[in-house]
Amino acid sequence: MQTVQLSVEKRDTSGKGPARRMRRAGAVPAVIYGKGQESVSVSIGLAELREALAHGQNVVLQLHYPGDKGKKHFAVVKEIQRHQTKSTIVHLDLHEIDLKQEIEAPVRIELIGTAKGIAEGGMLDHQHREVQVRALPTSVPSVLEADISDLGIGDHLTVAALSAPSGVVILDDPSVVIAAVLAPRVMEAGEEEAEAAAPEAEGGAGEE
Repeated sequence: MQTVQLSVEKRDTSGKGPARRMRRAGAVPAVIYGKGQESVSVSIGLAELREALAHGQNVVLQLHYPGDKGKKHFAVVKEIQRHQTKSTIVHLDLHEIDLKQEIEAPVRIELIGTAKGIAEGGMLDHQHREVQVRALPTSVPSVLEADISDLGIGDHLTVAALSAPSGVVILDDPSVVIAAVLAPRVMEAGEEEAEAAAPEAEGGAGEE
C-alpha cells in the first residue's frame, strides 16, 4: 500500500461547540495516538480526508503539520465516527506508526466469481467479511479475494483458502467459514412435514 499525504493542523480547543464550528468550516476533528507518547488533537480538511480514504481502509497516511520540517510522521486509521443519518465523517482516530515495524489490521474479504450452487437453486451466505492480518504498514492489502466459483449446494469456503501476499500473515482461525451455499428449501421441507402431521393430530383427537 502506497503512502498518501494528508495535511493536519494542531488544535487547542476541545468539546462539542468547537467541534461543530470546525465541521461547519469544512474540517473534521481528529486525535492522533502514538505508542509511548501523548495524543495530539488535530483538525483535517474534509475534502482532503475523503480523497485520502478513497485509497482504502488500510491506507498509510503521511501527516504534514504546517511549518514542521522535522521527522516524517506516518499513521493509519484506527476508528472513523460517522453521523448517524448522514453518514458524514464527524471524528477520526489515527494511530501513528513506524514503517519498519509490523502492525495488525483488519482486511476486507471480497468474494469473486459466482457460486455454481446458486444456479442449482442454492443461496449464498457470506458469513465472515474480514480477517485480521499482521504485516509492515505498507504491505497491508486493501482487500483479500476469495473465489467462490466452485461452491455447490452444501459447500463452504474457509479462511484457510485465502491467499495472502508475501510478508502478510493472516491471524484468523483457518477453519472459520467465509462463505457457504445453503439449500433454501430446507426450512420449507420442515414446514411441509409439520403441515402433513397436523391433520393426523386432529383426527386422533376426534377419535378419542
